[in-house]
Amino acid sequence: MFDHHLHRSRQQRLIPFWASMLLTLFIFNAPIYAQTATAAQDRVVAQNLMNDLADSSWIQDGTGSKIVYLFFDPNCPYCHHVFDSLMNIRKDSPDLQFRWIPLGMLGSNSTTKAAAIIQAPDPLKAFMTNEKNYGFLNSDTGGGIPPAKQVDAESQTILDENLSILQGQNLYGIPVVVFQADDGKPFYFSGQRSEAQLREILAHVVAGSFGGGQPIKGQQNK
Repeated sequence: MFDHHLHRSRQQRLIPFWASMLLTLFIFNAPIYAQTATAAQDRVVAQNLMNDLADSSWIQDGTGSKIVYLFFDPNCPYCHHVFDSLMNIRKDSPDLQFRWIPLGMLGSNSTTKAAAIIQAPDPLKAFMTNEKNYGFLNSDTGGGIPPAKQVDAESQTILDENLSILQGQNLYGIPVVVFQADDGKPFYFSGQRSEAQLREILAHVVAGSFGGGQPIKGQQNK
């Protein structure tokens, strides 16, 4: 006799496996990423990043239970395009919470713009100003916040520590996006994705407290 309970049990055990396979196949669709060893190594890097997030400082954007960490530079055009897409996506998925991790690594004023966000009375508002006014400053075509005149010691420490997390994994392309996936393991990718791709990717974010780190409180909360 066919055992329906046994059949359902096997199906349940297979769900995490197939979720992992589908997620990996969707993201790593270029030929080089089709290699199993490479995909497996990327999950190792994701786990290392998730562990190191305990030392990160970030700007909280939203209160949803599905947490996504994003390393960004204020002058990064790819980060800006991802930002625009994520704002659209969250209209349909309010359970997403973004934790933006600032870096200063691209342009000559990336560090001072990142510091301007960190040192602002309201870092989230300053971050939004940078993104919504992207490309509108007279000085350059990067982020739309005036650079800070000085980078205080605390801001420099935050930026150095955030950057060291990526350098520890030999990652130099941004944005870098990290989250806990629904196959039970951390997942990451770097670089720009289309809004449609991001919707597919973020559908695999699982709810829960993962990563850690410290929120950047800004001047008004000190």
